[in-house]
Amino acid sequence: MGRKRSSKTRSLAIASGKGGVGKSCIALNLAAAMARRGEKVLLLDGDLGLGNIGLLLGSGGEWTFEDALLGRCAVAAAVLEGPEGMAVLTASAAETADCWPEVEIAASVVEDFERLVAGFDTLVIDTGAGIADKTVDLVVAADEALLVVTPEPTAIADAYAALKALLIRRPDLVAGLVVNMADSADEAAELHAKFAELASRFLGAKIDNRGYIPLDRYVREVVKRQVPFVLTAPPSPAAQALTQLAGYYEKAPVGKGGGPSFFTRALAPRTGGVD
Repeated sequence: MGRKRSSKTRSLAIASGKGGVGKSCIALNLAAAMARRGEKVLLLDGDLGLGNIGLLLGSGGEWTFEDALLGRCAVAAAVLEGPEGMAVLTASAAETADCWPEVEIAASVVEDFERLVAGFDTLVIDTGAGIADKTVDLVVAADEALLVVTPEPTAIADAYAALKALLIRRPDLVAGLVVNMADSADEAAELHAKFAELASRFLGAKIDNRGYIPLDRYVREVVKRQVPFVLTAPPSPAAQALTQLAGYYEKAPVGKGGGPSFFTRALAPRTGGVD
């Protein structure tokens, strides 16, 4: 892992209106593609109680993101080393472990997360599907939301509902749309155009076109092996698309530093005077 390239850490929340659209797989592989390009990347599984990143990697440490939030361990102790040297904070995969609704977080813990993320170029957050509080809270705290959708009517409708909920909370949210499992470039372009028109007409919002990931039969086989396909099969269509997307974010402006970062925006409202 190389030297940090920017004074400000970019935070990118990967979101979706429903499950089953490949959101977690995209989060993992996009983070891995960024790391392969030399960025310092922290991948956070923000789907508390239903984490998938540890499962997709086939690994997990003694501690999780929830443990660090609740002060059961030091923030640094919950960080794992992932592929290409990226850092990973996994979430618990036990449904009963969702601590978000009642959690109170010590201000010192928020400060520890701030110190941690300051050492990275990019923070990629895999959020939960849908519009639960824990998802919305994390997505609107990020610099950009990348909304994942597939060419299915239910996925498109749910993605629109998710975007609407996010914009209610944060009207100035920067949002991009990526079409996953598209049969062709034409299919993806048509979906992008229709979705952008809906967002503009009914929500008064602009959603940026972040491209598409083609349907790739190889992906399913590699996921079973619990390794990122951008690393094991770089020539595959899906891997090339995600590598291209990683290149876009590498070149895109990060913005000026000095303002609150992701963890302050997401966690400070839950400190409740606890320290």
